Parts: sequence; C-alpha cells; structure tokens
Amino acid sequence: MTDYSNAASAKTEKPENFVFDSIPVTSHNLVIEWVYPEFQSICPISERHDQGTVTISYKPKDKLLESKSAREYLRSWRNLKCWQEYVTEEIAEALWNAIEPEWLQIEIEWTSRGGIYARTRSTKGIEA
Repeated sequence: MTDYSNAASAKTEKPENFVFDSIPVTSHNLVIEWVYPEFQSICPISERHDQGTVTISYKPKDKLLESKSAREYLRSWRNLKCWQEYVTEEIAEALWNAIEPEWLQIEIEWTSRGGIYARTRSTKGIEA
C-alpha cells in the first residue's frame, strides 16, 4: 500500500515556458471541442502514471489554439509529477492565459485507480 503521510510535502511539476501556437479568429462564431484520449501524468507519491481523457472546450475571442501545439503541451505532462486533482486547473490556466478565450472548460476523465473513477473539471470565463 502506498504511504501518503508525506503528501503535503510532495514535489509537483508542470510544463515550464511552453509556447502555444495560435491563429487569428476570423468572423466565425465558433465553439471548439477537442478530445485527447492519451493523457498521462505521474502521481507525486506512488510515481505511477495517471491516465485519462482530456476534453478541451472553448469559445475563442481573438485567437484559435493550434491543435498540434495543444497536443504537444498535453504530451509534455507525461513524465511530470502532479496530483490528479490539480492537473486540470494547471492546464486550464495555461490555455486561458495563452489564448484568452471568452470561456474555457477543461475536463479529464481519469482511468480507474483502486476501483474509483475520477472526473476533474475547470471552467474559466462565462460559458454561453
């Protein structure tokens, strides 16, 4: 059984200095949703991979996130340690700051660990 007694002092990580590519929005009124089923990060205590499906939904304002850039960012989490419960907020914050959409929602549906399925969600802005 994994010992979580030192969880409060566990070191966590996130991608640093990642530069997202974007393209300008034209006159279209879009809502974009992408699903990335291969997301992985590492539990800071057990050092086992957490795996899940990330759904990115947003309504762009001036910039569209380039999909390859989003994929590379999500891949960059693969060998980083972060609590499953916080990864979603870190991704939302990074994308929110990169493209400044009208609204953004990130949801991760995690694969089962110990028989428990988890879903984490972060929403920024006002969803129309």
